[in-house]
Amino acid sequence: MDDSRPPGLGNREAQRALIIEALAELRDAHDPEAAARDVMRALDAYIESAPPRMRETPVTDYSRSQVADQNEARWAMWAVLGCGVLATIVAAVVLDGGWLAGVVMIGIWTTALFAIVSS
Repeated sequence: MDDSRPPGLGNREAQRALIIEALAELRDAHDPEAAARDVMRALDAYIESAPPRMRETPVTDYSRSQVADQNEARWAMWAVLGCGVLATIVAAVVLDGGWLAGVVMIGIWTTALFAIVSS
């Protein structure tokens, strides 16, 4: 006997031989329903004796549209940009000499806004 085969392989081969024999006898059986039940029992035993397999990877959930996810990401991006612009304006008004820095920052934010909208 070959020791490289996994344990239980001989049992599966015996079950397979029983299924083949039961299928061959099914056509000539006196009681076809009983013979069919025997075949099904043999098939069930063969399937249950199969070695466990690795779990399949989960199927991607398409119940939620990708467009909705993109819209949520866009809203978050606009909220962050809006907060950044508001913080720039507040810093320009509150800080001494912040007007020049505020104007430069507003220019930077405007350029970023155009880059985001055009992409």
